[in-house]
Amino acid sequence: MQNSWLMRGATFGFVVLIIAALAWLTLPEAEDPCANPQQNVSAAVLADADGDQDALTNRAIIIKAKCKK
Repeated sequence: MQNSWLMRGATFGFVVLIIAALAWLTLPEAEDPCANPQQNVSAAVLADADGDQDALTNRAIIIKAKCKK
C-alpha cells in the first residue's frame, strides 16, 4: 500500500514538472523595441483617442532616444 502512495506522488510530481517545463519552453520571448522603431510610431498614428495618441507619441520618442545610444 505504501508503494502505491509513493507511485502516485512520483507520478503527480512528474506531471507537474512536465507542465512547468512546457510552460517555460512556450513563453514568448521579449521583443526588442529597437528592432522595429516604426511600430511605435504606427501605434501612435492609429490610436483612437487624442490622449492615447499623445501618450503613444511620447513613448515612441522615448524609445527612439534610448535606441540611438
